[in-house]
Amino acid sequence: MKLTKIAIALVPEDFSKQLTRQTALGLAVLLGILCCSPVGVQANEEEPVRQGLPGRRISGASRLPTSACAQTTTPLVAIVPETNLGTTAVAKPTLWLSVPEVRSAKQLDFYLFNTQEEIIYQTSLIVKPTADILGLDLSTMANAPNLEVNQRYRWAASMVCNPDNHSENIAVEGWVDRVESAAVESNQPWYDQLGLLMEQLQRYPQNQDVLSQWYTLMASARLDQIVPLSIHGSSVEIALPTRTIITN
Repeated sequence: MKLTKIAIALVPEDFSKQLTRQTALGLAVLLGILCCSPVGVQANEEEPVRQGLPGRRISGASRLPTSACAQTTTPLVAIVPETNLGTTAVAKPTLWLSVPEVRSAKQLDFYLFNTQEEIIYQTSLIVKPTADILGLDLSTMANAPNLEVNQRYRWAASMVCNPDNHSENIAVEGWVDRVESAAVESNQPWYDQLGLLMEQLQRYPQNQDVLSQWYTLMASARLDQIVPLSIHGSSVEIALPTRTIITN
């Protein structure tokens, strides 16, 4: 399996135009899937009701049309704690997804919301067939805002499976709290711990201590039966968003 971090790559002009046309419809479908989810909603048929913030961190199995999007029934997963909320001491953290195996490159729409549920940033990215674990690095996204200390944000990602039928899109979301660096000396924030562990997995994919830490972290989030536990970190791809919209 390959660990792929979304970051810097050029996209053909015709594909970029196609992504631009798809974004408006994709947003409407995404908001319908995610924003109306009540607290405690089941993420899919297998995940039990969770106590915490609302949102679907695991795409439902019924929303994964293998003919349109993926070659397996592996869901799209936002790698977040069971409560759906993780913390960071970084102004522009990396957010992580576990992605299904796609037949060809797919568009991934990314959205960032403030506490008033207003979209403050959105962009489109490319998911390549080689990706298993995908990093959404805000520091590589053009004009992405800094997360403010003591503020909470919701983020969402939607994979466009079928440009002609947006009801087949698969979407997930998570939450992030920006915290003071001085307040986390004894307890490393979730996203920062996850990012460091990903770096270790890339460098030492066969190291048993690193693999044990990865398993323990996924088990703590009850994702150990869903997210790949064996990661091949030899290929890390970095690509810029194909299209960015900033909302004030």
